[in-house]
Amino acid sequence: MTGLATALRVEAAAWRHSTVARLTTPLLVLLVPAACVGLVALARSGAIVGAGGAKLVGLGSADAATDQLVAAGQVLAVAGLMAGGFALAAAFGAPLADGRVGGWFALAVPRDVVALARAVVVLAWTAACAVAATVVVVACAATTAALDPGVAWDGGHWAAAGRAVVAGVLSAGLALPFGAVATWTRSPLATVGALVGTVAVTQVVVMLGGGAWFPWAVPSLWTGTGGDAAAAAVHGPALLLTAAVAPVFLAVLVGQWRRLTDV
Repeated sequence: MTGLATALRVEAAAWRHSTVARLTTPLLVLLVPAACVGLVALARSGAIVGAGGAKLVGLGSADAATDQLVAAGQVLAVAGLMAGGFALAAAFGAPLADGRVGGWFALAVPRDVVALARAVVVLAWTAACAVAATVVVVACAATTAALDPGVAWDGGHWAAAGRAVVAGVLSAGLALPFGAVATWTRSPLATVGALVGTVAVTQVVVMLGGGAWFPWAVPSLWTGTGGDAAAAAVHGPALLLTAAVAPVFLAVLVGQWRRLTDV
């Protein structure tokens, strides 16, 4: 446990100073809330018509504060996966691609422990960004509600905020398989390709009606991206299956790095 604690401290410090974290953190924490407020404003303005308007119709069915919180869940369901996937591609694919990982074999801490610490740090960072983004959206929604005399902040708003947090954390966990992909392919670019491919496959699965049990589709559907009927089709077991992806692939990743010999 001492080795893991040391590795976590070192990896957390390294991640805080990494280019990926410095660029992506403000994008997640600030751009996601801006997108939520903007999407709700567009939906309520009626300026977007056709296919685009149909996709935004669900964001104009309640008061503006609730709609902003619902939008937060929908945006974070995708943003958490994409940010986490890109981060893991950089965290594991880049050292393998350029040979820097050879130094891991000389460390006192075993390389599988280092890999575990690195994955946990990236997962915690992605989840923390999702929580922080939701907090910003809550502040925006509370301001919106305060400016609307016909809206009182209540438990429904907190429930929507809680769903947004859960969707963001679930999507962060769904990115962990791409750490295993990066280790297997030894290529950040191939990992990003797998991430984009997964998003495309998810769309196909949803169109075929299997999204309620496909982990990478569950957060988006649960937050109402596919409409109320699709959200109602996502039950507790599907959410548990989605949550199980993170620990399963964390174990896979650790096993990969424990067996890694050819660098």
